[in-house]
Amino acid sequence: MDHRLKGKILIDRIFIEGKSFFVYPVKMIYLVDEVPGVDIAYHCGVSVSKRNLKRAVDRNLIKRRMKEALRIQINDAGVLLKDKIIHMMLVYVGKEIVSYDVIHQSIKRNLKKIKVH
Repeated sequence: MDHRLKGKILIDRIFIEGKSFFVYPVKMIYLVDEVPGVDIAYHCGVSVSKRNLKRAVDRNLIKRRMKEALRIQINDAGVLLKDKIIHMMLVYVGKEIVSYDVIHQSIKRNLKKIKVH
């Protein structure tokens, strides 16, 4: 299943209607849609500012780390439910490259804050 967040309309809707949490260095913005008949699903987009990290190589490294940390933890977090889709955006706000462990812990604490029920 493709978990990429696509579409300008949906992304704009997440930023306007969604709820957000911030645990340095990752800000999570999410929106829950009820869709009857859908299996457990989520869509995720990642963003790293060009202003904070100038080199594309560094931005891509951070994006890979955020995607991997989310992939590993999303099923164990207990936020995925049947008949609901979670659309989320992960925004990296740090100005330097941090280790995978820091990103992993940040995403873990952000996922604990999501209330879907």
